[in-house]
Amino acid sequence: MILTALLAALLLQGPGPAPPPSAAALPSAGERTEIDVQFPPWQFTGTFTLALGPLRDQGVARDRGSLLGPKRQVERVLEEKLGTLTLQLDTRLHGAIYPPIFGRWQVVGATGAYATLRGGGTFTSVDAGAGSGSPFERQTLLGRVTGR
Repeated sequence: MILTALLAALLLQGPGPAPPPSAAALPSAGERTEIDVQFPPWQFTGTFTLALGPLRDQGVARDRGSLLGPKRQVERVLEEKLGTLTLQLDTRLHGAIYPPIFGRWQVVGATGAYATLRGGGTFTSVDAGAGSGSPFERQTLLGRVTGR
């Protein structure tokens, strides 16, 4: 009787939430990756969305370093529901110092479901509109990554 009641309760409860993708769900070949990042003016913490093949994620982006200055290098940590990605961004200025700013990025660390990711690509950084503030408010990172 107790077993019957327990089974009935489980059936009424229905399926639980879908588990997050495992490393097996990550691409084995270079998969197109797009990361859109938005920062408030002159801030180093913002938000991002990630599209990695069929996977989608979003979270908090935190930058350490500067796209301008002597090093022109940023370590960007993307904290997501599925894991954490650490990227290195290197600036290649073209033309004027202010928008747009171009460069390259690569994965230098990862945890969780993304622990095996490797790869990189290019990025563009611009302001959010005329007179809005810094040239780093909107960034698009495009590239290819592999999960194994």
